Amino acid sequence: MLQTIRDLFVYARRYPIPFLLGIAALVISNLAAIQPPRLIGEAVDKLSKASLSMNEMLGYALALVAVISISALGLVVVRRTILGVSWEIQFDIRRDLFKHFTRLAANFYDNNRVGDIMARLTADLNAVRMMIGVGVFMGLNLLLFMSMSLYRMFNLNVMLSLLTLLIVPVITITFFFMLSMIHRRYEKVQEQFSNVSAKAQENFSGIRVVKGFAIEDRELASFESLNNEFIRRNLALTRIDGPLFPLMELLFGLTNAALLLLGGRLIMKSANLSIGEFVDFVLLFEGIQWPVLGLAWIANIVQRGHTSWGRLKELFAAPVEIQDDEFTDRSLSDIRGDIVFDRVSLKFNDFVALDEVSFRLPAGAKLGITGRTGSGKTMIAYLLARVLEPTSGIITVGGINLKHYPIEVLRRNIGMVPQEPFLFSDSIAENIAYGIPQGDNPEALRQKVKEVAGIVQVAHDVEDFPKGYDTMLGERGVTLSGGQRQRVAMARAIIRDPSLLILDDALSAVDTQTESNILRALKEVMVDRSTIIIGHRVSAFKACDHILVLDEGRITEEGSHDHLVQQDGWYAEIDRKQQLEAELEVA
Repeated sequence: MLQTIRDLFVYARRYPIPFLLGIAALVISNLAAIQPPRLIGEAVDKLSKASLSMNEMLGYALALVAVISISALGLVVVRRTILGVSWEIQFDIRRDLFKHFTRLAANFYDNNRVGDIMARLTADLNAVRMMIGVGVFMGLNLLLFMSMSLYRMFNLNVMLSLLTLLIVPVITITFFFMLSMIHRRYEKVQEQFSNVSAKAQENFSGIRVVKGFAIEDRELASFESLNNEFIRRNLALTRIDGPLFPLMELLFGLTNAALLLLGGRLIMKSANLSIGEFVDFVLLFEGIQWPVLGLAWIANIVQRGHTSWGRLKELFAAPVEIQDDEFTDRSLSDIRGDIVFDRVSLKFNDFVALDEVSFRLPAGAKLGITGRTGSGKTMIAYLLARVLEPTSGIITVGGINLKHYPIEVLRRNIGMVPQEPFLFSDSIAENIAYGIPQGDNPEALRQKVKEVAGIVQVAHDVEDFPKGYDTMLGERGVTLSGGQRQRVAMARAIIRDPSLLILDDALSAVDTQTESNILRALKEVMVDRSTIIIGHRVSAFKACDHILVLDEGRITEEGSHDHLVQQDGWYAEIDRKQQLEAELEVA
């Protein structure tokens, strides 16, 4: 818990003035809140002696209204400050988490479910906000009010005050026992909430697969099972924190009965406690009952916040494996030059994805990479963009180690079209212009979007839509066909005018005629621009200066298209098969 406080204090200290104002208002509010019992006690004593005039009664009434108003106004200030800051801190944590997510390597998202991450960003983050806002506010309020009330109670009568404190050890022991159980059960509740969220997210994203296989009932049964477990864990948690309030109500009821019995005897047998003072004492005791009862609620909020912060810290603790370091050269602003792989290897545990791959891509040249599925072609693209780091070997661009380039400069100068392009739920124009800095002339940008759409042969398709380039795409671009998504993603890469263009099987979803048209249009784009084309269709490599054939992470063949065809190896065999398939299609 202390570590949680230290962690969150980093955020809280950014807002010292609101917290100080809130604490000051809380002190004033509580000073005013303990005055009504004293005023009522004094009025009762005067009434018992028949010495209370109408003017004095009016004065007491006005004083009560005044102190209650001051107390209420103070609480309003507290809510505007401390509770308001809790929302600011929630925003800061969410922003820091999102920034951290943008720096994490791709394998983090491969190993963590999106639903689980979203659950932590919503339910867990809200629990932390409740702890910072409501927990701090109510905790300080309880501490101040009880301290001031107990001080006045001891001044009135020590014996009665000690009697009321008999319940404190019972409450303390109960709390420590209950909180440990609440922590364990709440953690299980949040884990199951993540499972439910992940299941829902997967079904929403894959709804076409679910419907296509007609397994809605099976998925519903699976979700129902997870949901029932979520309910069961919540009920188990409720069985622990639910009895806290009734238990303390019982303890207070017994204490009230003992207080009335002992207080009445003191009034009758001694003159050191007047009726008015006894009324003052009882009202003070009644006043501290809600704060003490609130201990259970506050403890629950704090415990849940503590548990949720631990889950959020797990996200913060995810290592940023690829980042700028002391070797980064900030003076580098471009990545033009020869690209050299020098005995580069890439391993995942015992699996070898690339095994001592070496090649040179001269500046402005075009390199083709092909091979069987799983041979490591895409890994080369990932290494160039530093999505992955090589296990051994060196990659240089323009004679400079790739690790010396600032990551932002490196990726800004690379236009990559992945195998499975991702489009955002936005207009087609916004998706194409996604990588362009904001603030460019809208008309000029619009014209540029149309130009690159024409290059990748998607302009005609877009213009057929009722809203043209303003057509809104569904999630992941489901409004478009696979080939259209690939071409929009290609336009998004080209419009950035990158120094290095990487097409990773970017034409797999288009027909051969469209592919031919695209490659013809790309010739102008690829002039004096380093280009890497990864794929399986041999027709895409005919314009390449050099071609690599990979198999099980190794380069097994390399050379120009004509040279590889003459070698009569795997490349030549694939070329013959694809030519035959093309002839059969024509026939």
